[in-house]
Amino acid sequence: MNRRIGSSSRRPRRGPAALATCAAASCLLTAALVTGCSGDQPRAAAVVTSPTIPTATLPTGGTTSPGTGSPTATGTGTASPTGTASPTGTASPGAGQTLTATTAPYKLPNPVTGATAVADDGKILALGGQDSSGRPTDQVTAIDPSANSASPAGTLNTAVTHAAGSVVSGTVTVFGGNSKGSSDASGVTDVVQTYTNGTSQQVGKLPAKRENLGATTANGKTYLAGGDDGKTGQSDIWATSDGKTFQTVGKLATPVRNAAVATTGTGSDQKVTVFGGQTTSGPTDAIQQFDPSTGSTSTVGKLPAGLTGASAFTVNGTTYLAGGQSGGTDQTKIYKFDPSTNTVTEAGDLPSGVTNAAAAATGNSAYLVGGESSNKPISDVTELSPR
Repeated sequence: MNRRIGSSSRRPRRGPAALATCAAASCLLTAALVTGCSGDQPRAAAVVTSPTIPTATLPTGGTTSPGTGSPTATGTGTASPTGTASPTGTASPGAGQTLTATTAPYKLPNPVTGATAVADDGKILALGGQDSSGRPTDQVTAIDPSANSASPAGTLNTAVTHAAGSVVSGTVTVFGGNSKGSSDASGVTDVVQTYTNGTSQQVGKLPAKRENLGATTANGKTYLAGGDDGKTGQSDIWATSDGKTFQTVGKLATPVRNAAVATTGTGSDQKVTVFGGQTTSGPTDAIQQFDPSTGSTSTVGKLPAGLTGASAFTVNGTTYLAGGQSGGTDQTKIYKFDPSTNTVTEAGDLPSGVTNAAAAATGNSAYLVGGESSNKPISDVTELSPR
């Protein structure tokens, strides 16, 4: 069972709670085509008719959760080597443009879902994930848009799926995940590992075991939000400047796993924004926002429907949300987020529906890597560029 999508504490792929949520969400949807996963997915199964999520305006205000701010030290380990990786979490200043999404003319070496991705010197690195047999992989794939290629680029020290990835002090860093597969709660790990030039090493540990968490960088710090411990969704927000030591800096207003996380806002007003995710009662439509300057989290608005397993990325200063699952169906819709008004508007469509795709941006384009369609990992890469 895939605990990223299921609504029970042990995450069945399509448990009763998830089906109930699907029914509730479906009344908000119009027709959508389901087949792919991340932007780069080959078609995996049949075409499913489902509603497309409508555009929605997000109201301001909502529940606020104060932060704790108490530091929590984690493992030390070997110092992280420096590298050329580009930081993630670029701020989103405005409404932005619509995007054109196309399936790339190349594929991943193998189908994978639940990988994490970062930008590295003009390329996209996809790290880890889960293969078609349900086992975690240590595979690292380098996607080179200029060469239209996706090729093996080394391995992780520990094979993990559903981890979070970011660039910390110039080094690609992978946080937590599951070392046994998404259906095995005993595989949730606290390992922090770095990757540089084809090699990886463990450098520390998280304050607690986590999978299905999100990572983003704001004002020079990397923030990790939400996720689960193998049983229930978590509300902790951790911050790190070196990838080896962490502080608990806040709490989500609603604990979620498998949410899309991005940095929005500009300058000192940057916020950590959490879109949707899975709660104990199913996918949520909440947009939560953590303010690093105050340590508080507020629910600033709502998505058109409950959404889990979506991908967030920033292109030319605008944050976008793509794919995910709503009403039990993999979604094709792309939304852009305006932090000045806390609204989302439609910004295009993916070639096919995708859930749990890795996402990162380089240059003027973003890339969705792998993911799953109809519960099957795919090997497609989807390119998203402004029209």
